[in-house]
Amino acid sequence: RRTDMGYKLIALDIDGTIRDIDHPISARTRSAVERVAQEGAAVTLATGRMFQSALASAAELNITSPIVSDQGAQIVHPATGEVLWHRPLTPVMASAALDVLSAWQGEVLACQGTQVYVDELTPWLEGYSQRNRGTVNVVSDIRELAKNGLTRVVAVGDEDDIHRLDGRLNESLGSQLHITRSLPHFCEILHPQGGKHNALAWLGRHLGISRDQVAAFGNGYNDVHMLKWV
Repeated sequence: RRTDMGYKLIALDIDGTIRDIDHPISARTRSAVERVAQEGAAVTLATGRMFQSALASAAELNITSPIVSDQGAQIVHPATGEVLWHRPLTPVMASAALDVLSAWQGEVLACQGTQVYVDELTPWLEGYSQRNRGTVNVVSDIRELAKNGLTRVVAVGDEDDIHRLDGRLNESLGSQLHITRSLPHFCEILHPQGGKHNALAWLGRHLGISRDQVAAFGNGYNDVHMLKWV
């Protein structure tokens, strides 16, 4: 605990941090979040999950503060569903990302709000949609969606292939986009003002909380910017 003014905003990653795929949020974690809230701190989630999926964890923890979802591409109020902050890829950014991924042999997902767009439906994608409580739409050419303000683009594949793809994308587009890996087999492409760190910076300003009053917990490569920021 801080000894001066105290932490006033606590951001929690979901998968691998407050829970894993095979286990629900523990009673110990729920109790810790409750105690923090009783001390007067705001608690939020900062997750790569889509908002509707994150909402289930927010309800389980009685979180009422705006939620950072989609790797920090947007912030949504859990009670009203109002999108408070959104940094979608511009058409130029989305087109550049999808052009690089045109030869990718794995799955490519284009995410927009609660909608997921793919050019081929696989059993894995059906499972992903169910886990994230989104709707999967099959389209003839995923690149046609670039003009629609995509929240993010996700490439899915073998861990080693994703590692190499991440390197290529950062080399060619890293100065123009925010590129990160969440799960070992995910490479995610966002607006350069996206990312959990940028979303938390906005949320802090929105709540009137300074950077040194924010704490964050995460376990993945996609959390590194957020952990460095706090």
